[in-house]
Amino acid sequence: MTGALSSTPTIAVFSTVANRITNAVDPRPRDRGPDRRVRAGCVDEADPRAQPWDHNRFSSTAERISTSESLLAVTKELEAQHRAAFPRGAKKKLQDDRQRLHDEAAELAALPAEERPVGRPAMIRIELERIEAALVQHGHGITRADVRVYEAIWSFLCFAGSGQWFPSWEAIAKAANCCEKTVGRALKRFKHHGLLAWNSRSTLKSRRCDPTAKQRVQTSHAYFLDLKKRMAERVYQRFVQLRDRRMKRFALTKAPVAPPHAPPSPPSRDIAAQRQAVASLGAALFGPDGHLG
Repeated sequence: MTGALSSTPTIAVFSTVANRITNAVDPRPRDRGPDRRVRAGCVDEADPRAQPWDHNRFSSTAERISTSESLLAVTKELEAQHRAAFPRGAKKKLQDDRQRLHDEAAELAALPAEERPVGRPAMIRIELERIEAALVQHGHGITRADVRVYEAIWSFLCFAGSGQWFPSWEAIAKAANCCEKTVGRALKRFKHHGLLAWNSRSTLKSRRCDPTAKQRVQTSHAYFLDLKKRMAERVYQRFVQLRDRRMKRFALTKAPVAPPHAPPSPPSRDIAAQRQAVASLGAALFGPDGHLG
């Protein structure tokens, strides 16, 4: 047995070649900017739109903790709702039913018009639309991996007044113990539910082969919160309810303020008379020479 590598193309090689051919002949426009190296809508790091930190500033530590904990709780509730609506194996069943209905529709289309069951093609179309809507809803559902990614993203927010928030996918994946593709899929779901918003950033970087030449490269996103505008009304109201509940808890646990010291009350007339009587008695007991009489 020789140590030479086999020259037989693998499945991965065929897949790469096929993707390149498809991209070359695909007439659809790409979501790229004028530099062709960054996505469309990507702004420079020095642009004010790439620094949306005003959305991330909190007036107090209680507001910051209440907001972060409430958003995480809402994310976990969305994950639980998704898990209840789509138990294990539900997606596979939907895909199998869709394939079965497609096959049945193809068989009916091959039959003469008089031999087709009355109303069956229309029923198939209605059922296919329902399955497609369910699959789209499944794709937007929050998963357990998404919850871990959301927790990891919050760990990078600067709470020291600046509100800066721009971790890379690599850093988020490392903190969440997952891959970068999982981070990308989670971000799409966060954007759909309004849990997170961001602006893509780019910068000019020198080429390795020619340091004098500059090229624009895409960097990390600039994350910010825009909940009321992007969240569904039901989800936003649930977030407000949880946040207000936590804010009240912070107010209850706040240390009570000590009342100011009250001035001493003036002595009463009875006490003054008693003091005068004691002084007179003391004077009577002592003689003129300072000794007891």
